[in-house]
Amino acid sequence: MLMTRLLQLVPGVQSVQTVNNLGYPELKALINGSTDGFVGQVSYYLDGGLNMTGLRNSGNVVPNPDAINQFNVQTNNYDAQIGRYSAAAVSVVTKSGTNQYHGSVFEFYRTRNFNAVTHNQQTKAPYTRNQFGATVGGPIRHDKDFFFGSFGGLRYTTSPAYTGSIPSAAQMTGDFSENMPLSGEQLDPKTGKPSCAVAPTTAMNSGFRFFVCDPASHTPYAGNKLPAVDPTAANVMKYLNFTPNPSAFGDTKYTYREYAPTPEKNEEYLIKTDHQITPSHRVTLSYFLFNYSNRVVPTTLTQKWSYSNYATRQQNANVSDVWTIGSRTVNQFWVNYTRQNGGRDPIPGNSTLADFGSDFGVVGTPSRSQIAVNNGWFTLGQAIVGPKAGANLYGIRDVLTTTRGQHSLYIGGEFGLEKDFQLTSLSNYGVFTFATTTNTRTNNALSDFVAGMPQSMAQDTGLYAQANYFNYALFAQDNWRILPTLTLNLGLRYDVQQAPTDPGNRQTNFSPGVQSHAFSNVTIVGKTGPQLAPIGMLFPGDPGVSSTGASTQYNHVSPRVGFALDPFGNGKTVFHGAAGIFFGGISGNQWEFPSNFPPYAVRNTYSKVVSMTHPYQGDPSEFPTGTNPYPALNFQPGSGNATFLPLNQVVAFDPNYKWPFTYQVNFGFQQQFGSGLALSANYVGSFNKGVPLYNDINAPVFNINPDTGQSGVACFTDAAHKIPDTSKACGYANTSATVNNRRPLNSQYGQSAVSPIYSNVWIIRSNQGSNYNGLQVSLEQRITHRVSARGYYTWSKTLQSNQLDSTSGLNGNFVDANYPDLEKHQRSDQDRRQMMTMSFNWKPDYFSGYNWFVRNTLNGWTVAGIWTANSGQPFTVTTGLDVNGDGQNNDRPSIVPGKTPRLISNGRSRVAMMNQWFDTSAYCTPGTAGCPGVGPGNLLGNVRPAQLDSPGYRNVDASLFRTFAIRESAKFELRSEFTNVFNLTNLGTPTATANSSNFGKVTGNSGNNRIMQVGGRLLF
Repeated sequence: MLMTRLLQLVPGVQSVQTVNNLGYPELKALINGSTDGFVGQVSYYLDGGLNMTGLRNSGNVVPNPDAINQFNVQTNNYDAQIGRYSAAAVSVVTKSGTNQYHGSVFEFYRTRNFNAVTHNQQTKAPYTRNQFGATVGGPIRHDKDFFFGSFGGLRYTTSPAYTGSIPSAAQMTGDFSENMPLSGEQLDPKTGKPSCAVAPTTAMNSGFRFFVCDPASHTPYAGNKLPAVDPTAANVMKYLNFTPNPSAFGDTKYTYREYAPTPEKNEEYLIKTDHQITPSHRVTLSYFLFNYSNRVVPTTLTQKWSYSNYATRQQNANVSDVWTIGSRTVNQFWVNYTRQNGGRDPIPGNSTLADFGSDFGVVGTPSRSQIAVNNGWFTLGQAIVGPKAGANLYGIRDVLTTTRGQHSLYIGGEFGLEKDFQLTSLSNYGVFTFATTTNTRTNNALSDFVAGMPQSMAQDTGLYAQANYFNYALFAQDNWRILPTLTLNLGLRYDVQQAPTDPGNRQTNFSPGVQSHAFSNVTIVGKTGPQLAPIGMLFPGDPGVSSTGASTQYNHVSPRVGFALDPFGNGKTVFHGAAGIFFGGISGNQWEFPSNFPPYAVRNTYSKVVSMTHPYQGDPSEFPTGTNPYPALNFQPGSGNATFLPLNQVVAFDPNYKWPFTYQVNFGFQQQFGSGLALSANYVGSFNKGVPLYNDINAPVFNINPDTGQSGVACFTDAAHKIPDTSKACGYANTSATVNNRRPLNSQYGQSAVSPIYSNVWIIRSNQGSNYNGLQVSLEQRITHRVSARGYYTWSKTLQSNQLDSTSGLNGNFVDANYPDLEKHQRSDQDRRQMMTMSFNWKPDYFSGYNWFVRNTLNGWTVAGIWTANSGQPFTVTTGLDVNGDGQNNDRPSIVPGKTPRLISNGRSRVAMMNQWFDTSAYCTPGTAGCPGVGPGNLLGNVRPAQLDSPGYRNVDASLFRTFAIRESAKFELRSEFTNVFNLTNLGTPTATANSSNFGKVTGNSGNNRIMQVGGRLLF
């Protein structure tokens, strides 16, 4: 994608990627420490109008390179004209027609025959790419009316590798004798006998050795053999009918690999006209249409299980008027409309888990369940689908520019209306997660799967979510030249972004202990008679509950000040600085979250399901009728009726939610040397406040037995401490099956932990922050001796209060939601301490003195390149286990006493790096002998998140091209372009899960190996 590559050339851009999670391409950029989490903070413009989708605050597609005239990025302390989002503004302006006809026709082609073999693979996967198009522009009436048009198309097919570890034929019969631990392994330290309560060692994990245990007695099954196999699990593996085929580094005897195509295509159309209506008025109209489709495959073992067909249509319509009022005053006026409409269809769209023998029932669009067998095994992936997702955006903007003496003034305002929508099935297909947990179920993720005993099952209902909101802004900027050598930049901006509304008023607040009376008729599945909504949930209609969840803020005043000093008055040395406040925005998807949850829809996770074949016949506290309750759930806004399940997962807005904002500061200098070399160095600081995140206020408590001081039941109904008080959260042992019983809200305000009414209760708050401090140095050499170059180097540090860079949600990452301080002051995922990019152009025309053939063969070529070198991104080491029994498998380990987390000094040997990137012996699992910890029972690891760095990245892209004259007004440009021209191998992130057989190894790569394309362009 063009925007991705252009943004990578800008100092301060830490990450830029295009994702497709909703059916349309989303450009996501993180700049100078900015955050995302569905709430990106970068503004994108096309021909003066907003070119973004507010559903998740992402940038839209722009026309092909031949249609673009200007590309501009402002990344820090931009003036008051620019606002709405706080991190940066990216603007693209397309070409216009002139009094001369001009245009181009182009095509570029790639094939796997041009490409290098990808690192750690044995063959070249199928690969083809055709990009083609044309542009034309010229006069309609000379000096009056002009047109410009463009067409582009793409046909692209890659074949990525899909991989996982699959069970053997014996294992699928329940026979795990091949995984029997060796003599002396996994023994109880007190009795010396085999124990299911002892965690496997690293060596056992690497060798796939484990006990298969009886869930009732917590003792190993005889011969390591299950007494029965789940029919659904057996039918799923029989349908796949795969055989392991290990072939690459890091593979085991269970590894399966396949290549499968992911076709992608698009067509784009641009038409633009300019009209000189009067000598003082120039009107421009433009329309851009982008049609796109592709195959999206979730993280999965194979496409045979599932994939989705995505399609989108993007439309941009812009009208602008430039009115030259006088020699000193110009007014610019824009009106724009942007529509994004994407859709996602599951393939197959007529099959569910019921086809494999399960009672699981899907409400809504049918698709197969996601089955994740964690801890190094496999995932049969599935993705949320829905026929449409996107936005309609309407905008008006006006800027008056005038010069008065030493003042250059900009005064204006803008108005916008955004209508975001998303019709989605959510995870109605069901998500079954199997995980290795010591002394729980059968003790291993794979044997749990074969037995059909998931750690958790999640199931949702779909909905049509909407978020409508207005944006207003007024601004004034004065660039005041106080002295010939000193200019002050003074700006003031006022923004209002309305809290989004939903036509169905589907919002939720949460106040523990407060009873809602918003619905006149409440039903709770499994109960009879009049009911009330679960205590604590509040809805529009309850006292003090806004229909928007949180109130619109009207105090977003952002002053900005800067200066530029030319101390010698010759323009070669300039010192500058600036500081300001920049308010960010919210996103439609963020505001729609409460409508994804009861009573409007359901997104529940269950921890007591004991059979994949009969998922609703487990604990009656989750499914009191023993049948599928989902068909009865159908919320109708305005009816006064609401239906709840016995167990509810909730997302609610903090009514005191505030919009995010950023303090920005920079200062530095620019120095010109001679006529062609310029150097600039700047300190850039960006301090983000009020960043949104939701965290669980109902996280399970960890119980300590008062008699033993160890993990166990903490309260009893008798003095002898024999009978647990199961009405309270403290009356349960710490296992994944009791997670919901141990949630505190379920035993407060008259409730009993025996029948939990809540699982997670997530509150969307604006209480997070991040900061960025960086030195950004740029160097530019204008063309001299046939060479021009420009580049930058950044040395920076980015810290956050939690994981705030995700493009997939607002939930952050808590090792234990009861201890949020354990996440503070962590490195950002994008904390690459050093980043460097340099581009160059070289015209080696050194053969003018040679004969005609040599002169015309070797002269005229241009060599261009982009050299990138970055230090590695941080990663977090985890155990892969639910050590503290909170149902989450992201627990972190502790540091072995006397050890220090460190990378291995490997003498720059790639093989050594791949075999062990970091010191795996420095980590231990809390709760095991000699391993320290923090928190209750010392079961929370003391390892900090994002502590070590993955391998760095270096790459050189290059192109070789030459223009041949056909006639005076026509030329042909021949081009060859290379991604990673030197075929440098960049190692990926190491496996950082301690119970993985590849713990500490690097089995993947970052970026591509060499890809070549050839093409031509006819210019006229």
